[in-house]
Amino acid sequence: MSERIPTVDKTYLLEESKTFCMFPWLHLNVTPKGDIYPCCSNDYTTPFGNTKETSLKEAFNNDKMKQLRLDMLNDKKNPVCDFCYKHEEAGPHSFRNYSKEHFGKRFDELVPQTKADGTVDDFRMHYFDIRFSNICNFKCRTCGSEFSSQWGAEMRANHDPKHPILIHADDQTGTVIEEVIEHIDEIDLCYFAGGEPLITDEHYVMLEEFIRRGKKPVLRYNTNASNIKYKKHDILELWKHFDKIELSCSVDHFGERAEWLRKGTDWGVVENNLLTFRDLDYVTFQMNTVFSMFNYPMIGEFYQYLKDKNIVRTEDWYHSLYLAVHPSYYSAKSLPAELKISAAENALKFADKFEGDKTSLSRLIRDAVNFAGEDDTWADNKKIMLQHTASIDNIRDEDFWSVFPELNRIRDLEQ
Repeated sequence: MSERIPTVDKTYLLEESKTFCMFPWLHLNVTPKGDIYPCCSNDYTTPFGNTKETSLKEAFNNDKMKQLRLDMLNDKKNPVCDFCYKHEEAGPHSFRNYSKEHFGKRFDELVPQTKADGTVDDFRMHYFDIRFSNICNFKCRTCGSEFSSQWGAEMRANHDPKHPILIHADDQTGTVIEEVIEHIDEIDLCYFAGGEPLITDEHYVMLEEFIRRGKKPVLRYNTNASNIKYKKHDILELWKHFDKIELSCSVDHFGERAEWLRKGTDWGVVENNLLTFRDLDYVTFQMNTVFSMFNYPMIGEFYQYLKDKNIVRTEDWYHSLYLAVHPSYYSAKSLPAELKISAAENALKFADKFEGDKTSLSRLIRDAVNFAGEDDTWADNKKIMLQHTASIDNIRDEDFWSVFPELNRIRDLEQ
């Protein structure tokens, strides 16, 4: 039997280490395809296993997971965590740092039991983030068929007649949800994303099991805010059984730009739902926006609109701006340099304007500008960006150039 690792320096690992993260000791992320990762903050290119071939318990101690733990304890950067490292180059906020802030309380019971080979025998899922399927009613431009059944249907109809529409982490065998139910009593934070979690059956199975057992973990959502009722379920009524709901609404723009970016959006419905969520006293609300070349030029106006509509409020302590790197041709880094300069100038004006708010909008904008300015990748990506955008526009009978007049300069630059 492998010996335990030597005594670990808790203070150093939680406060100073540039590699340590709590998630490999209490969590696994699973995609709709069944691919297993240490968390969702990665580029999804190096899975640590698949639920169709291994159980979660087995994956928790496979060779890659054991090596990841050892790397973190020895201040060695592991490539699977590059996504967080890159975020930290733009600013101090990353999912790695989040893990220490919110799950550091679990350090003493979990980390010291690590063995010399990286094994942790007692797998307890304190943080849940498993995407059971790709069921979704949207097909967002920066997404794809793995996380959207609507994307899958479009791909099958236009590109690949054998393309899967519905993708399930367990091929509907039920094994993943059954294994998750075994951890119900251990879960501190339950993160539902998708696809679209509010139209996913397994989400409601879990809520009803929590309610049956009288368990009240923090429920966190990443939702497109398009549905409040699903089948027999009224999500607002179910949420009343829990003490804390953290609602993160994925909205990247307003009006017709929102409807183009996240196809399936009815902006009037989404805006009304956002206002409904805002007035629930048991819900902590935040906006979770994907930062891309499409909304960079108007990111300040976007936040100003949300403030004017009372969706973002001065007392809000947190919102998030996801600095997208994939697909690379839609990243803000791929905006032509000329447009990037004007976008940065405009964004920073709003950053200055929001400086006195508690909303963190100023910091988010400044981090985003820093991120976009790290590289100029337009030359590498312009061909596929223009071709892909035009192709999807043709399929959906949409027109990028009319929806985003502020980006029409792109067309001028290519003439």
